[in-house]
Amino acid sequence: MSVAVQDGASSGADAPAPARRKAPGLRRRLATVAVYLVMPVGLLALWQVASDLGWISAYLLPSPRRAATGFWEILTDGTLWMHVRASLFRSIAGFLIATSIAVPLGVIVGWSPVVRRLSHITLLLLIPIPITAWISIAIVWFGIGDASAVFLVALGAAVPILINTIHGVEWVEPVYVEAARMLGTGPRQILWRVVLPAALPNIFTGLRLGLRNSWAGLVVAEMIGAKSGVGYLIWDARLMMRSDLVIVGMMMVGVLGLVSDQTMSWAGRRVLRWHEGLSRND
Repeated sequence: MSVAVQDGASSGADAPAPARRKAPGLRRRLATVAVYLVMPVGLLALWQVASDLGWISAYLLPSPRRAATGFWEILTDGTLWMHVRASLFRSIAGFLIATSIAVPLGVIVGWSPVVRRLSHITLLLLIPIPITAWISIAIVWFGIGDASAVFLVALGAAVPILINTIHGVEWVEPVYVEAARMLGTGPRQILWRVVLPAALPNIFTGLRLGLRNSWAGLVVAEMIGAKSGVGYLIWDARLMMRSDLVIVGMMMVGVLGLVSDQTMSWAGRRVLRWHEGLSRND
């Protein structure tokens, strides 16, 4: 009987333990979210107070309350979703095209000294050219619409992806490559099993930067060469003197960019778990 009592006491003492362990973690996450929200909420409150007191002209900068009213207006009539859907399609399509071209090209340039020397001057000439300089050519090549916008998005995303992929492949520790060669590993296997895994952190950094650049290129492309999208919404609202909708469009770009960046960050953490483990061990 004493054994049963001890077992029961032990199980009763152990049962609440998971709840006690989970609660601090949940509180920490909520506290972290609260800390992140302090500044944006504070800025919105200060902005609203300044607008109510007349310190800021409603014509130059509408209040958050007015922007929220405009947001609700285009949300309920379906206009906002139409523009967001168009922007998401162009952003994803352009980013995928940029990734499928820039990553393999970056691996080739970083891995082959001959290709690196041949392409060095060309890359140095093309990389500094801003996206806005390509708008006229994009419209001439693809016309007004999705194709020109996707082209500009892909162009803006490809540059940081290409640069970081090249650097990631170049900066692989030579000792890893030499060790693989001493074990009799061929060049192709070294590339796939040694160089690419070691370059993945840099490649994911390039992907995140490319994703951010893709939204900047998308807004510019939609302002000039499209009839839909968040960039077009901002441009059209400016022509209609709807500064509240301009603010809404800007906020939507920020929200979509934040969501896409955090999604890529999550994917990077999942893929690079082994790298984080090695970093902690070091």
